[in-house]
Amino acid sequence: MPHDPSVKTLAAILRADNEARPVFMLGAGASFSSQVPLAEKCVKLLARRVYAERELGGKVHDYQVRQIEWSRWLESHEWFNPDPDRLADNFPLVVQHLLRPQDYRRKQLGWLLQPTIEGVSPGYKALSDLVLKGLVRTVLTTNFDACLPTALHGLRPHISQISEVNRAPDDLREFDIYSRAQIIWMHGRIESYADKNLIEETAALDPQLKQLLIPFLRSSPLIVMGYRGAEASISRDLLFSSREAAMNFPRGVYWCTREGETLHPNVQDLANALGQNFEHLEIKGFDEAVIDLREALRDEDLYKGRSSPSPATGQEAFADRPASNAVIGDLDLDLALATLQTYCNNLGRSPVTRDTLLPLLRDLRLTAMDDGVERPTNGAVLLFASNLERWFPHAFVSVSIDGKRRVLFEGNLLVQRRGLLGWLEAPDINPALKIKKISHHDEEPTYSPRALVELLINMLVHRDYERIEPSVVRLTPGKEIEFRNPGGLAEEVRKKIEFDEHGHFLQVPTGHARNASLCDIFTGIRAMEWRGTGLPDVIKLAQAAGGEAVFSIDPKNEFLARMTQRPSSSGVARDDRPTGVYVLNSLPFVAMPDAVSIVTIRGQVNHQTVPGLDKVGTFIVTRDDELWSFTPLPILTLALGPLVATSRTERRADLEADRDRRRVLSWLLRHHLERHIVTFLPDGLEREDRKNAKRAYFVGESSGPRALRYDSAVRRNIRREVVKRRAEGEKAWFENEGFGYEVRALGDQWAVRIKPFYMFTGVDARTPLPSFARTARATRRMKFDRNDSVDSDLTFWSRFLSRGQPTINIGQEGTSELLLDGSFMTVEVHETAEGEAT
Repeated sequence: MPHDPSVKTLAAILRADNEARPVFMLGAGASFSSQVPLAEKCVKLLARRVYAERELGGKVHDYQVRQIEWSRWLESHEWFNPDPDRLADNFPLVVQHLLRPQDYRRKQLGWLLQPTIEGVSPGYKALSDLVLKGLVRTVLTTNFDACLPTALHGLRPHISQISEVNRAPDDLREFDIYSRAQIIWMHGRIESYADKNLIEETAALDPQLKQLLIPFLRSSPLIVMGYRGAEASISRDLLFSSREAAMNFPRGVYWCTREGETLHPNVQDLANALGQNFEHLEIKGFDEAVIDLREALRDEDLYKGRSSPSPATGQEAFADRPASNAVIGDLDLDLALATLQTYCNNLGRSPVTRDTLLPLLRDLRLTAMDDGVERPTNGAVLLFASNLERWFPHAFVSVSIDGKRRVLFEGNLLVQRRGLLGWLEAPDINPALKIKKISHHDEEPTYSPRALVELLINMLVHRDYERIEPSVVRLTPGKEIEFRNPGGLAEEVRKKIEFDEHGHFLQVPTGHARNASLCDIFTGIRAMEWRGTGLPDVIKLAQAAGGEAVFSIDPKNEFLARMTQRPSSSGVARDDRPTGVYVLNSLPFVAMPDAVSIVTIRGQVNHQTVPGLDKVGTFIVTRDDELWSFTPLPILTLALGPLVATSRTERRADLEADRDRRRVLSWLLRHHLERHIVTFLPDGLEREDRKNAKRAYFVGESSGPRALRYDSAVRRNIRREVVKRRAEGEKAWFENEGFGYEVRALGDQWAVRIKPFYMFTGVDARTPLPSFARTARATRRMKFDRNDSVDSDLTFWSRFLSRGQPTINIGQEGTSELLLDGSFMTVEVHETAEGEAT
């Protein structure tokens, strides 16, 4: 069977709706492209290296030794098998006879078989993605290299625990048929067998391991890749035993070889014995097959079938425990959906919808059973609660400038993050300094913006939320900024840290997570890095900016990060390019339905022809009498009844690929937005009463001025006069704030573009002045618009249209999956020395 049909066969048994989870078995061929050599190559590399070090005394490097020298020396040993077709069989003999003593063996095999995360092949990374999605749980490996655990650890903290069984002899305690990520080492890991030879190690399996595996393989399909089957301990001792105990592998054995290769005699015997339960599949290679499998299974994810969460045991970390008396409805589900759509997109997981949101929360261990009731965990409440103060009244961040101007950032952690990022970007928090150079001076921020963000995220994610003290940020202008967080280091981490005489860390702890579920989400939305680079990066960034960053634990066991600014007279060489953050006047869609319902109709759609029109939801009707809506097709056709001539559902991606149909989709999205704008009528916002006008503006209150209040990132209860009187008496006129809007696709990202403007109205503060009068006033008004004013306008409109919430739901009756971000898009742009964006 060629490669493509083989991939389809494997994809069919890996799909999420299959009850049995397939088990993978890997051999040396899987690791070849990870720069881990096959057995034949290992023989050559080790022989050349040992010859250079032992026979020549290390006088030359191994790569300088000629092949004729080391090959003759190798062939001179009595144990060497000279058959050129069986050179690979000499690998265990080379290990046994040449790699002595134990320390030397461990050193050479570690050099030979230890990959880096960068060196791990794309196939291993694709297999790890399948593990993340729950489609693969257990992998058996006959290899000794660390390619698989290296690839899986690259996905932490999203894979919270990786079980490794049989790392060393009799090390079977982590075996669990329900494990989410389990590696079973058939012959142990490289570190474990260094005091034995490979012939002894691979001649037979550990009897206890075999006893565990036989019933396990009875209930699972077995997929074999990159393995010849030459070892009797696997192909005969295990698989034949499993055949006898498991009624001929009822779930099937799928043995993959490279195209054109024949089965090893041991495997052929197994195939003959199993009959129809054995299938020989041809693939181009391990990497190619698993990468194609990942693509074929891109919409498959086991979380969709999670009907119940894990029960609480009382042993969980605080963030993973069920929140007291909390229910799912206490979460901001719009925010959760928008956040987890980004999470799934970044990690290659199946897209989450409103219907699969709860199963995903279960899969991420953000819900748990508590006395028969499913509750969100403390981590879920911290991330998504609509009213966090109910459970964690102390979970706010207090910021101050020189001990004054104290501001509290409240709400869930995602809301706090957004507000605090805005505060840190303010010019009075991180002002520009003039840095003297030889012939000129540059303006650069006082503190590295990236370093500030790293410290902020570290504070939110690693805080001890069981303690009642708040997190505190103190800025001392001209000197330093300090981040103080309740909860020092975990005891096991603290034991590894050395401190100087001032109590500052001599080395920065990495890889520890007090709140693993928070780390999972923040890493998944790319708000932080997991690999322990945050605090070390802060040190480097602070030094590059001419300052210093130090970390300590105070007597109250609070974590303290202090970053000082550069001396005012210093000239600093920067090896990183300055980055500007620019706000675009576009609100991006963060959640959209994947499909559009399209119905060809007979006649007019109105309340007379469709009694249940309110059930139809938001829709548009094209010139071709096609009704487009995000309302699911069964609901739509039921509501329209006899008006339906034909009906179909089309994927949004297919509509977007066609220029004309993309315009219709934009029209549908705009109609949703306009229905949302109508909800602001009580606030005095009205759409312009003009055909095809895509604008809205405030009208006066009782024919007079109108003022509203809103919160920004740094101030609360700001009063803004959105309708201003500009003259008195009969000549009175008003300046009314408003905005134009359009829905556009910016590449593959849909967004609503907002353009603030002023409508000039007459004495009633509602009716627009004649066009010539508006033009004259608009020209004069433009003189007063500056960058600060534009930024203030955008902040106001985002806060107003979102009603202060992190997301804007414009789905109405037909769908609840049409969400806008509550903040305008930002882009980071590297700037040249002249201050121009690149």
